[in-house]
Amino acid sequence: MARVAACVGVLVALVWVGDARAQTPRVRFAAPASCPVNANCIPGFKRVYRVDPSPFYVRLTVADAGLQALDDGRAEVALAFTSDPQLSRPDILTLRDDRHMISADHVVPIVRSSVLRRYGAALRRRLDNASGLLSTLELRGLNQRVIDGRLPEAVGGEFIDANGLGGPARTRRGPRIVIGYQAFDENQTLAYLYAEALRGAGFRVRVRAVGGLRPETVKAFRAGRIDMWPGYSGSLLGYLGGSSLRRALARLGATPLRRSPAQDRNGFAMKREVAGQLGVGKLSDLARYWPAAATARVAATARAAADPREGEQWAVAPGSVLDLPDAWQLARGAGVTVAIVDSGARVQHPDLAPNIWTNFGEVPGNGVDDDRNGYVDDVHGVDLSSSRAGQDLSDGHGHGTHVAGIVAAAANRVGVVGVAPQAKLMIVKVLQADGSGTTGAVAEGIRYAAANGARVINLSLAGNDNDGRDIDRQPSYPASLPEANLLAVASTDPDDGRGISDFSNFGRLAVQVAAPGAGILSSANTGGWEIKSGTSMAAPMVAGVAALAVSGNPQISAVDLRGLLMQNAGRSKLPVAAGYVNALHTVLAASSAPGVATQAPTLKILTATRKGRRTHIRAAALGSSAAIKTYRIKLDGRTVAQLTARRSPFAVDLRRSAARVRVEALDAAGGTLAGAERRVAKLRKGKRDVRTGGRVST
Repeated sequence: MARVAACVGVLVALVWVGDARAQTPRVRFAAPASCPVNANCIPGFKRVYRVDPSPFYVRLTVADAGLQALDDGRAEVALAFTSDPQLSRPDILTLRDDRHMISADHVVPIVRSSVLRRYGAALRRRLDNASGLLSTLELRGLNQRVIDGRLPEAVGGEFIDANGLGGPARTRRGPRIVIGYQAFDENQTLAYLYAEALRGAGFRVRVRAVGGLRPETVKAFRAGRIDMWPGYSGSLLGYLGGSSLRRALARLGATPLRRSPAQDRNGFAMKREVAGQLGVGKLSDLARYWPAAATARVAATARAAADPREGEQWAVAPGSVLDLPDAWQLARGAGVTVAIVDSGARVQHPDLAPNIWTNFGEVPGNGVDDDRNGYVDDVHGVDLSSSRAGQDLSDGHGHGTHVAGIVAAAANRVGVVGVAPQAKLMIVKVLQADGSGTTGAVAEGIRYAAANGARVINLSLAGNDNDGRDIDRQPSYPASLPEANLLAVASTDPDDGRGISDFSNFGRLAVQVAAPGAGILSSANTGGWEIKSGTSMAAPMVAGVAALAVSGNPQISAVDLRGLLMQNAGRSKLPVAAGYVNALHTVLAASSAPGVATQAPTLKILTATRKGRRTHIRAAALGSSAAIKTYRIKLDGRTVAQLTARRSPFAVDLRRSAARVRVEALDAAGGTLAGAERRVAKLRKGKRDVRTGGRVST
């Protein structure tokens, strides 16, 4: 249940240049430092499209940060590699290369010819079969798993096992095959993918880093340090020179095997909304905004976007019951998918699109159930509000969009921030535009979410009118279901979130915890932001905290997670079973729960401030902290205190000032188990922002 308190709209801003009579939008172009000399970048635009983007070129310091430049408002067009998982975001449009400027760049195994001659067809067949498994979409999916925190070797190996090419096999006779990889995660994943495929056929394999990129790889191959590496056909040919990759590699004593359908090549992307406003769908359309190749003169400028609205979110501010700012230093939800079982969502919303879940096993818009899970084109989720074959995830009601933003609005310097700003949002639409749906659709939605990888499911739903009553006496479902993996949430009001909202149901048996739910600013289905109140807003607060905890301990079970959320809740006199959900304490508890307790401990300094001659420090230990016997505190490199081990988080107040602080965890013998260092900030005076921002009401 939710009440709308206010609504705010948003417009996409473009940079305009020229006089008032002929206003032309400046279409800025973000690309890596190599773009001015890359045949598939500025030289290609000049040669093939007869335009020069140089006047509007925004140089990226990180080569694959093009889409971030679009999010930050620093550019309207960006170079993005086609294997980047963010290209599958619903708000991103990849421009069509209508004059075929960009050369193909397929993943291809490069193998020493003598190794091929020794092992013959068995080696070739195994590598060809592995290459045939990969599409560009599947490569994006592998990259996303690494971004989410998985090790490249695990991701590559699991892909081969899942496709039936792994497993134990009788070891073949012959020398070990050394596979090299270049200094970026995708290439390392591919190296381990091919290595696992070979191991599954009995070949003895070793994987080795070459310590650089393409030049270092070729050098390592010439020197005999590696026998094989995953190459990229077009860019490798461009580096070696010539018209045939096979002939170019023959000079090195190497042979290219089957080219995978997967490609990692240059692509050019825009925000869909901006592209629609400018009328751009293909690269040749940019001629309207970029000068002809011979006339370019001006230098590009860029301005980073600001994050205007986080200060209006009382529930995520320091001092609220959630204690989110400290928890964010330990976990932000990376690698966790949260299913929003609701009325759909505006998946192109600027705060949601970066975190919308993608099913990389499904080819968008082809009308086929590619991954054979029973649903056609379920690329970002599923629509169970109707029996139509396709998926319409749009939110005609607005409820699901608001809920999704509370869980995981991206920390992208736009609008608001969610509780778990790096979690993925799986959209499971079960309610129609009037907010109605069926329990059958909800049940199917839960099954879909669990089967497709969601670790947390948010149900901001109720079966009947349920304002302000004791549901121990008068049950409300699904909250009153006595399930070991279900958590019911009451709503609290502003003023630090410690008072229960008058509209909230309660019950010391049926309602386990409480969280902020009144006056909550989040994403709106208009594309802007709005304030809503309800237990519907409190539940996603807890779903977000659950995602933070799972991010810190991916092996934790649903039952254990529910227990930790309750055990670490702040005690209160509210009529609920446990109390206020506390993000920091829950994440800390999850980090040492079964599944990660054997990991070495790590330390984090949550805050370090000074006022006058005093320094105040708050720190926390994660992982297996049982071996920690002492904490050593250093200010500006000098040991100033030693403390016996204590429960995290812990605070230290020292009678001296410093610029930097270091905390070390020691074992019984005085050995250092973990350490953390941080700059000491001057204590900020409070109540500086009380008159800023927009109006908030319940």
